[in-house]
Amino acid sequence: MEQKHRSEFPEKELWDLTALYQDREDFLRAIEKAREDINQFSRDYKGNLHTFEDFEKAFAELEQIYIQMSHIGNYGFMPQTTDYSNDEFANIAQAGMEFETDASVALTFFDDALVAADEEVLDRLGKLPHLTAAIRQAKIKKAHYLGADVEKALTNLGEVFYSPQDIYT
Repeated sequence: MEQKHRSEFPEKELWDLTALYQDREDFLRAIEKAREDINQFSRDYKGNLHTFEDFEKAFAELEQIYIQMSHIGNYGFMPQTTDYSNDEFANIAQAGMEFETDASVALTFFDDALVAADEEVLDRLGKLPHLTAAIRQAKIKKAHYLGADVEKALTNLGEVFYSPQDIYT
């Protein structure tokens, strides 16, 4: 049995990614926009997260960034799952993965600030229904936190853990 190339399948049987981005250029523009948003978020909040109000406002902005990251990650991954022999799909996947790593590294300061936040601030944030899980995770992370530099280095190595997968894709 021969494996068909993606181009041999009818359009109706393929992923419709236009709900995320119209084409590769739109995807790449979205990456640049997300990078700009992350840089602005960093300028606004790095070193400025102390109070309940600071974190509440930052979480609202971070939620929008996470939505962008999710869309980029999904768009980057899905085409390649349909045809691992397609170089263009591999390039899209690589761009998505590089962005996800860069974005995660750039945002580590937020997790560091959350782990370092006063318990009273965390307790107040934890009472907000949409933040309950995030605050629970932050409190768990406190017990195993290795420091800002180590956490940033580990986040930067995230892409390395996918290297074996990249050999076959």
